[in-house]
Amino acid sequence: MVKKSKSSLAPDDREMAELFDSWDKLLEWLLNTAPSSIRMIRPALGHLLTFTNFFHANIGQDLDVSHLWGSLVCLLQLASQYLRELDQLPRMVKSLALKAESFNHYCTRTNIVTSSIKEVCFDIQHQFVEFFTVAIKEIRLAESREYGVVVTNASSAPQQIIRRRYEEASVEVGEALSRLSKLDNAGSFPVDLITTGGVRPIPKQRCILMPPVKTSRIFDRLDVFSQLEELLAADAGDGSLQSVALHGLGGVGKTSIASSYAEKKYSQEAYDVVLWVHGEKDASLRQSFTDIALRLKLPGAQSLAHEENHLLVHEWFQTTECKWLVIFDNVECSNTLRPYWPRATNQGRAIITTRNHSLAYEPAHSGIEITSWDVNRGAEFLLFLLKKSIGRDLVSESTSAHTLSEKLSGHALALSQMAGLIYDGELSIKEFTSMYLENPQPAHAVDGLSKLWQLPFESLDANSFSLLGIISFLQSDNIPMEILKPRDGLELPSNLEFLKNQFKSLAAISKLTTRALIKRDKDSGVLTVHRLIQAQFRYFLTPEQLQKAFNDTIMLVSYVLPEIDMEKGQLYEGWESYNRYLQHVISLRDIFHEDIKASRGLKASTLFCEILNQYQRYLYEKCDFEECARTCQVNRDAVVTLSSKEDKIDLECTILSHQAQVIEVIDEVQRAITICRQDISIRRKEEPQKKIYLAHSVGNLGIIHTSANMPQKALEYFLESRGWWASHYEDQTEDRVFGPCIQVYEARCRMDLGELDLAEEMLYGALTEEKKSKPPSFGTMANAYFFLGALYRRRQKPESAEDLFIQAQNTWREGDQTRVHPFNAGILYNIGACCLDQGKIEASIKHIRESKELTEIYSRTMPVEHGRNLFKLSEALVQNGDEKAAEALVLRDEAESFLRKKRPGAVETGTEGAYSELIPIYWR
Repeated sequence: MVKKSKSSLAPDDREMAELFDSWDKLLEWLLNTAPSSIRMIRPALGHLLTFTNFFHANIGQDLDVSHLWGSLVCLLQLASQYLRELDQLPRMVKSLALKAESFNHYCTRTNIVTSSIKEVCFDIQHQFVEFFTVAIKEIRLAESREYGVVVTNASSAPQQIIRRRYEEASVEVGEALSRLSKLDNAGSFPVDLITTGGVRPIPKQRCILMPPVKTSRIFDRLDVFSQLEELLAADAGDGSLQSVALHGLGGVGKTSIASSYAEKKYSQEAYDVVLWVHGEKDASLRQSFTDIALRLKLPGAQSLAHEENHLLVHEWFQTTECKWLVIFDNVECSNTLRPYWPRATNQGRAIITTRNHSLAYEPAHSGIEITSWDVNRGAEFLLFLLKKSIGRDLVSESTSAHTLSEKLSGHALALSQMAGLIYDGELSIKEFTSMYLENPQPAHAVDGLSKLWQLPFESLDANSFSLLGIISFLQSDNIPMEILKPRDGLELPSNLEFLKNQFKSLAAISKLTTRALIKRDKDSGVLTVHRLIQAQFRYFLTPEQLQKAFNDTIMLVSYVLPEIDMEKGQLYEGWESYNRYLQHVISLRDIFHEDIKASRGLKASTLFCEILNQYQRYLYEKCDFEECARTCQVNRDAVVTLSSKEDKIDLECTILSHQAQVIEVIDEVQRAITICRQDISIRRKEEPQKKIYLAHSVGNLGIIHTSANMPQKALEYFLESRGWWASHYEDQTEDRVFGPCIQVYEARCRMDLGELDLAEEMLYGALTEEKKSKPPSFGTMANAYFFLGALYRRRQKPESAEDLFIQAQNTWREGDQTRVHPFNAGILYNIGACCLDQGKIEASIKHIRESKELTEIYSRTMPVEHGRNLFKLSEALVQNGDEKAAEALVLRDEAESFLRKKRPGAVETGTEGAYSELIPIYWR
């Protein structure tokens, strides 16, 4: 059957079918390439996966199921090329997939695979492949016979043949399912019989995601394990998630207890899935949820799609049949944690580790305080760590261990570090304790501990000392080795030259690990360090040493970031790299901010401010507007500390530009105009003038005026931007066309001035120029297609507009790989509006609902975008029939409330324009 089907396909189609030979490849195509109307059948296709798994396991592993996936991708690819002509085809595929669901449901009720079940399964598989193959061949035949664009109406020959073959397949599959139903009613299947050849129960997912560095040996925490067991065993009973907060001083072992408990319960199969979340900051929480989505292989998970991954993980928490445990480590406050906290479910449990005892009441259901050991337990712990290195005089060693434990207040981390010093120095406990007691100078004390840190820090050699200085400024949980392995040819200060030598670098790392100051994963090379050690080392350093370590860290981070191309005016191509190091830059930013508030004298460098400028742009492009605004404010504080007046001016202007763009989106457009003018005013006074910067800044002012519905004024700024651009390249004796990234917005401005033909010419011109770039900017190209869609909708050509909006979405998804972005929400909204303009009400409702799901994520900072979706959805529902009138009325009221969050005194609320005029031009 498969061989015949393959041979009947054209060579190109056969090649495609062989290329997409698995569910994973089909899924990748759906998520990254398929138009939204086809992606919407993805849930139904999941039933085909279950069906083919059954086929493979029970009919015969030698039989080929890959052709089903390949022929399906080939068919859907053709359907995506002719969306209007073949709009019924995805529905046919979905209908057949739902019939597979019926078969799957039947098989879950029986524990034996009879010959009848095998026959039905084989027949269904045959019908699916036969339909896919016939449909592909008919579409190709239509192309060769030039039926217009394949098929022009439902009565054309290819459409009729495809429809007839679908009906035949549907009837055949239905009759096959009926045979099973009749046998079931007759009691022919012993549903409680289990045999070797029976249906295999679907195995539960097994997965453990823990920190890259293994937990050190746990000691004497069985009482805490027992408490955790008891508190997590029963249901919460009040609608909350059964959860426990382990709270206590830094360094007492909260993380070690949580990780050891989780690993133990996983090995005992008490939980099917154990997950670890770094809970210190919002950025680390976002990245952890992305890591979870990727590790669980959730459909739709992408490495940069943090918001979408967030939703996918929450959905998995609620729908999975697996027993799961999630640990939120190092959580600082409930506000940061709350968006990531799972909803109540009987399948899941959660543990928090924190210094903040209030989390034991909210959001956790209960709490356990982890305290330092008493003197005896602390001494036993020290002896446990050093059991292979204890001196021969056991009485003296035991007495010294008690003395040291008393001095260190039974603190687990402190005792671990002392053990590292004793082992590394090949000392007895007695010798070390005597040395410790003879050193009366106190080090900085935290949590009541004194003299703890000075000895291990003073014992470091020059290389390990410099290395710990760098590590103390980076994000503690996941320090990649590439930051500490600068590429060949890069200039390093003398104190970091050892990083170029692998042997010396590993020796420095080893010095830190033996003293329990850091941990290193042997497989990945990733380093981790306790936040308490980071803070204490920074306190230990002199002001000059602290400044040097800060500058060294900035330099190493700068070496791993992408180079900036100012002509492009955006960072889209570098998003993956910026995301990888985001948490480390935020750590540097926050440490600097805390130091400024404490007036400890840390000074910024120009390089530090430039890195923050890059991340301002990145955060803005990723629509993390609040984090962008926070970074801008810290950067302004940093710029003040610079000594170079020229650098101050340049950096301050860039900060103002980013602030204006953020305010344009989340605040008041007139305020954005004021700030942008400040930027340009300063730029114009620079000597010499940086004309390429002026071109972008003045262009931004034109964009903001377009958003403010002032197109005539906006055009003046776009023309001035052109002048600065041309002057810059004249100075360089180069002839360059106007930057496409600005030209697309000038074209959008001219649309508002009624110059539609000129705007269309400019947009296609920008596309032509951008395609010449290596690589082309997917952001600029997606914007061009989006504005062309708006242009054709304005011309009242909704079919052409819909196609262009779909092209914009395909271009955006090819580059961005994320669905949850306001720009994609704007595309979906406009596709839905175009469908409504054409009378395709059901399609309109689907697209607008999908857009609404996305704008809801940003509704706090971008209320009008969400309100517009609610308004348009209410219009579509009204047209869909009287039974939807009540829902439409509720949506209309809700839409008006969101509109008034941006314009409290709004009078006109009953038109699309009332919402659109308040939305930034980027996704209007």
